[in-house]
Amino acid sequence: MKRLILAVVVVLAAAVAAAPFVTGHVMERTLAEVKHFPGTRQALSLEVSDYQRGYLESRAESELLLHLPEQEPVRVKLTHRIDQLPGLDGRYATVHTRWEPADPLLRGQLAEVFGDEAEFTLTTALYPTGGTRSTGRVPMVDREGVTFSGADLMLETSADGGFDYAIESERLAVDEQAEGVEAGARATAEGLRLVASGKVADDGFVWDSEGRMSVDSMQVAEPDGTASIEDLTVGFDSSREDDLFRFAIDYQVGEATIEGESFRNARMRLAVERLDAEAVRTIAERIEELQELAASGADVEQAVAQVMREELPALLSRGPRIAIDPLQATTAEGDTEMALSVEVPAGVVKGEPNPMMWMALISAMAVEGSLKMPLALLEKQAAAQGRAGQVEEQLAPLVAQGWIAVEDNVVKTTVDFRQGNLELNGTSANQLLNMALGGG
Repeated sequence: MKRLILAVVVVLAAAVAAAPFVTGHVMERTLAEVKHFPGTRQALSLEVSDYQRGYLESRAESELLLHLPEQEPVRVKLTHRIDQLPGLDGRYATVHTRWEPADPLLRGQLAEVFGDEAEFTLTTALYPTGGTRSTGRVPMVDREGVTFSGADLMLETSADGGFDYAIESERLAVDEQAEGVEAGARATAEGLRLVASGKVADDGFVWDSEGRMSVDSMQVAEPDGTASIEDLTVGFDSSREDDLFRFAIDYQVGEATIEGESFRNARMRLAVERLDAEAVRTIAERIEELQELAASGADVEQAVAQVMREELPALLSRGPRIAIDPLQATTAEGDTEMALSVEVPAGVVKGEPNPMMWMALISAMAVEGSLKMPLALLEKQAAAQGRAGQVEEQLAPLVAQGWIAVEDNVVKTTVDFRQGNLELNGTSANQLLNMALGGG
């Protein structure tokens, strides 16, 4: 038994002793194999220029290329220190990365903003499961016209393509002393956060994702007015199921005052469903190709429009639906609510777009919606346009036709358009539709 225990101890000791050596080989091969980063649509690529492998620690140099639309690639020099000792949390190595732009001009511009001593670093823990966890910090900025508290970064990835990231900052302030800001203007934002998660599919696209950008408070002052916003949130989510792609954007505001007008509990969700996924992929890939041409000075505006014309029938072939549900806000005059959806039947858009096709598309669309708005809010808006006291008079013919209703000082109506027929508030409104289309 003692010999068995001793043998196990020896084996474990040998494994521990060999771990840094093995890690050095694994890391060298891993860096050499990195070309384009998954999920970036080839916007980021890595070129390793040097790797000095050691026992407990290795060092490497590489260059990160950021491919921006219609520009030459931005080159960033990376220096890596690889700590090859296993960690108690399960990591088998930790990579400490420091970066600086290879372009002296860009390097000077960063030094001007962040200072000569500022360092951009990233620490990445690597795990045997294929996952990683990276943390870093963007340096603070304190210069004429700009104050930035800095930002904490976090990125986690998994072997199956999953990712989670977060960026947090306490404060950003800009005033008229900053370059490009007009006289008398200033803006301050506090409590900034961006979190997102998703998964990179086998084809390199991020079809499934969700995230949220939030700001605790924001104040903006310009020569012609001021605005303040509390608890601003912009969320997004997307997913692919079989050959269909959908996405949605959700805006929420806790309280806001813009040019003296206040509202609270505001929200708007825009959702787009049933887009043909392959058409979305084709458009994205062709636009990326055109952007590469634009980087060399080519005029691609007409080519981009041609791509959209060519792919529009495929994009709309599955009968997409666009919906705003809900749009709502509370003002001093009361609650306003609106919902609207537009659905395009599958197979209506075929071939090269033309005027007849657009007319067929409009006739085939199905539109549903509803609106509730305080009468006092309409009167306030009319007064601001110099039409005080005219709202009820203007609404009277619509009420008489049954197209809208005014109940408890709230204007209400519904919209239903399908098969070329329009109903407002449950009453036929084809007469109004013909007038709008110029049919008399």
